[in-house]
Amino acid sequence: MKSLVNYLTEEQAVAAVGKGWESLVRKVYNARAAIGTTVGIIQVKEKWGGLRIYTDYYDADLEKTILQVGEESLSVCHDCGSTAGLVKKGSWYQTLCEEHRGEWEPVEN
Repeated sequence: MKSLVNYLTEEQAVAAVGKGWESLVRKVYNARAAIGTTVGIIQVKEKWGGLRIYTDYYDADLEKTILQVGEESLSVCHDCGSTAGLVKKGSWYQTLCEEHRGEWEPVEN
């Protein structure tokens, strides 16, 4: 029986976000391999300016890495990987460095 869930390969997951977050996505795949879990990664995206990674099953060790990477993404430019901050344009949020911020306004904490 064919699975109804499409698991993302590492390259598909990296392609789903900006170049600046590539290393963060790879951290999750490396952790997944080191743990030896068969948990599948089903979605990788930007949401509210941060990196979100969703799996088909809960694994405490992998979830710890996913949460750490998600938190880290809020200080890494989505476009280039430089130190960045959360910015917004209207109701859209991203994490961008000074160089890539353009017309986006910084979000006050």
